[in-house]
Amino acid sequence: MVSNFSRKRTNLGLLYGLIAGLFFTLAAWGMDAAILVRHNSSLPLLKILPAFLICVPVTVLAGYLTAKFDNGLFGLVLWIGLSIMFTYLVINIPTNFLVSLTSKFNPEYIPVINFEEVSNLGHYWFFGIFTIGFSCILCGILENILIDQSLASSSTTGAILPFIICMVIMIAAGSSGDLLMTNKFREPIVIVDTLLENGAIYYDQEVDALKARKLHLSIVRPLDDLVLEPYSLTLVSVDHYLGVMKVLVDFDGKYALCHIVYSQPTFCEITHMRFNRVEKFTSVPSDKMNRLDIFKNDIIEPIIFPISLKI
Repeated sequence: MVSNFSRKRTNLGLLYGLIAGLFFTLAAWGMDAAILVRHNSSLPLLKILPAFLICVPVTVLAGYLTAKFDNGLFGLVLWIGLSIMFTYLVINIPTNFLVSLTSKFNPEYIPVINFEEVSNLGHYWFFGIFTIGFSCILCGILENILIDQSLASSSTTGAILPFIICMVIMIAAGSSGDLLMTNKFREPIVIVDTLLENGAIYYDQEVDALKARKLHLSIVRPLDDLVLEPYSLTLVSVDHYLGVMKVLVDFDGKYALCHIVYSQPTFCEITHMRFNRVEKFTSVPSDKMNRLDIFKNDIIEPIIFPISLKI
């Protein structure tokens, strides 16, 4: 009897942790993924997938352990740890994970990728711990109380109400994470996509000067008829203050860089992706001692390594 009750309790703890992790992830990065899909991002799931793989298993484990040991202090420590982990992910997925994953999945973009270290990270940590931390700690404190209430309830509504409360709390926590950091890295993609859509709609048309200025049509003029082509967008450059950003537009092998300054598009330019190469030669035929580097338009001098022979 006791064993059966304990098993039910730990199972509800697993469910509680699953709901907490799932809905935090969906609120913090799910809306971001959905918006990026609609706005032609090249890698719209790049934030939510690693977040999902980390957050859900860890919260399931925390929910299980909190219910199993039924110790208020132990549960509080677990959920404080979760709040720190969630805040770390909210801050670091767009600033650090995004850089390495973009480089991995789109190595041809490496020459233009430049994410500077964000200044005033302490402010983001403070607000993250305050909002996300408060929600997580509240969720952890309530877990055992809500699980006991669910076990004691004789109605379906009473049994599921504790999990609805958990869901609401974690959606609030995740939404605060999106507002804190994630949306800042989504906004340039949305701005450039809207800019290109307007450029395609009004391409080669006479547009009133006031309307053209409002839609920033002059910014996409250097792209000419490329605005009519399919494209994908990738955020490739961010400055220290998250104010100056660059979005790479890939028109199926032809590229443009659009510059955003504090949420305002400033200009777009055609760019050519070039890769630096280092080439070394141990022996070169005499008629090819010097050759032209087509990537840099300069002369590459051979490197001759001395060879000593011992007989």
